[in-house]
Amino acid sequence: MMSRSLPQIDNLVRHSGTMLLIDRLVEASDIHAVAEVTISEGSTFYREGCGVPAYVGLEYLAQTIAAYDGALRHVTGAPPEIGFLLGTRRYKAACGYFTMGETLRIHVDMTFNENGMAAFDGVIRIDGEDRVTASINVYRPEDGVFDMPQEMS
Repeated sequence: MMSRSLPQIDNLVRHSGTMLLIDRLVEASDIHAVAEVTISEGSTFYREGCGVPAYVGLEYLAQTIAAYDGALRHVTGAPPEIGFLLGTRRYKAACGYFTMGETLRIHVDMTFNENGMAAFDGVIRIDGEDRVTASINVYRPEDGVFDMPQEMS
């Protein structure tokens, strides 16, 4: 997939309004994506005098994965679909907050993909320095619809 022709972020993910936390997808391939967000007073979850708590990085990573999936679907003409963040392992933050004016580069690399389940290694960098690392597990139903098993409905 070519990175130069990526659509606007709101065409790649189903989040909107204040719940769309990343600004743009800047790179995407079959197994890798990079997104960016610049921290400002208008950032969702921004705390005056501190910035955005580093734990929000988990959602930045998840939305980058959603944008990655949306970019793959966009190539085929399909719209973005719903996905589920199942969990994370080894979420490590080297800072407590992302501060005003910092531009976060959010990298995700797929390490597993089978039957709608996928795993990604993620890194959030600021000025080339790793600030967050994590492994993320996600699920996206093939048809984009999450069906409850009959015995649960």
